[in-house]
Amino acid sequence: MPLIVGSIVVALLAIGGLVTALALQKEDDPQAGGSGDPGSSQGEGKDGEKPGFRGPDLTKTMETEECTDPDESYNDPEKIRVPDFTFTNITFVKKCLQAAKWKYDTTSVDENAYGKDTVMRQSPKAGTEVDPDDMPSIQLDVSSGNPS
Repeated sequence: MPLIVGSIVVALLAIGGLVTALALQKEDDPQAGGSGDPGSSQGEGKDGEKPGFRGPDLTKTMETEECTDPDESYNDPEKIRVPDFTFTNITFVKKCLQAAKWKYDTTSVDENAYGKDTVMRQSPKAGTEVDPDDMPSIQLDVSSGNPS
């Protein structure tokens, strides 16, 4: 009987400790919805960040070779296929586009699932066959990190 009571007490202490640790972590983690400062207001933050803002994900990268040496068209060896820029951080996409000397334009869209500076949509779409000598301007919709 003392073994069972002791096990229950240990389990309750472990659960309490876990709940406390998660609550403290959320207050210190801006991406988890915390502010880093328990006394701060939940109004608009720096650079127009709203409650629910999600910062950039710098792990979503791409190599410049995807633009400088794109895949060839399946049907026409004179054409190339537009690379896939979606869900990639705009910093790496811009490096790729600039390395190939391709023109591009960006539009900010409110979205916080993938985080700030993530390319959400592109036009022309990935895989579209284009003439590299008459490359169209690439339109990129980029996440603001704010909820929509």
